[in-house]
Amino acid sequence: MIWFGNLNRILASPAPDGFGPLPERKRMLNALERVAERAPQLSGGALLEALAETGWVDRETAARLLPTFDYFDADRHFSDYLRKLSFRGHSAAEEFRQGVRQVVEEVVGHGQVDEVGPQRGVRFQRDQYEGVVLAYPEVSFTIGGPTRAAIDAAIQEMPDTLLVVARNFDQHAADQLAGVLAGTGVPGTLVTVNLLLGIRAITLRYQPSVDRVIGVLGTGRPLRSADIARLGDR
Repeated sequence: MIWFGNLNRILASPAPDGFGPLPERKRMLNALERVAERAPQLSGGALLEALAETGWVDRETAARLLPTFDYFDADRHFSDYLRKLSFRGHSAAEEFRQGVRQVVEEVVGHGQVDEVGPQRGVRFQRDQYEGVVLAYPEVSFTIGGPTRAAIDAAIQEMPDTLLVVARNFDQHAADQLAGVLAGTGVPGTLVTVNLLLGIRAITLRYQPSVDRVIGVLGTGRPLRSADIARLGDR
C-alpha cells in the first residue's frame, strides 16, 4: 500500500520503560496499537520499522512476532481510537486532528496539519483543488468563538471547500455555518466522525476516484449516510 506519512509521527508515548518489564507479546500488542493509531495502512518493512520506532519492541522481535498477530485489525483499532478521541474535548485536540489528517490523506492522497487563523487545521490539495478541514473532538458542536475566527481566516484564503469535523453537531450548527459562509462562495460541509470513517472504509474497499471523494467532501451541507453510500456505486 502507498504510505504518504513519515516515521517521526509515530512516537513512544508514554515511554515504554516507564511500565517496567512486560511480557513480550504485550509489548508487541502495545506497539501494534500505537502504530495503528498513527498509520494504520502500513505493511511490510515500513510496518516493522514503525513498530521498532515506538520503542516497545525492536525490529527483529517485531519481525518474529508479527505473523502471530494476524488477528490484529489495524483499521478497526484506528477507527475505535478516533471515535474515543472524539469524546475527549480540548485535551485530545491535537491527537484528534492528526487522526483526521490521516483519514484525509488516505482518501484524497494529501493532508497536512497547518495553522488556520488562531487554530490548527488540516489542509489538502488535489491538482488545483484545495480544501481546509477544521477538526474538533466535541459533542453537540456549535460554530462560534475561536471556531468562528478560524472559519473567517479560512474564508480569506478562498478554499474550494471547507469541512468541519466533530463527534456530532448541535441542531443549529448547520444554520450557523451557512450564515458565516453566506455570500463568500466557499461551500461548507459538516462531517461527523462516524461519517468520516465511513468515507474512509468505503474508499479503501471500493477505491472510488479521488474526484468522487472530493465531490462528497465538497457537498456544502451536513453530510448524510446516503451521500457516502454512493461512493460504493460502481
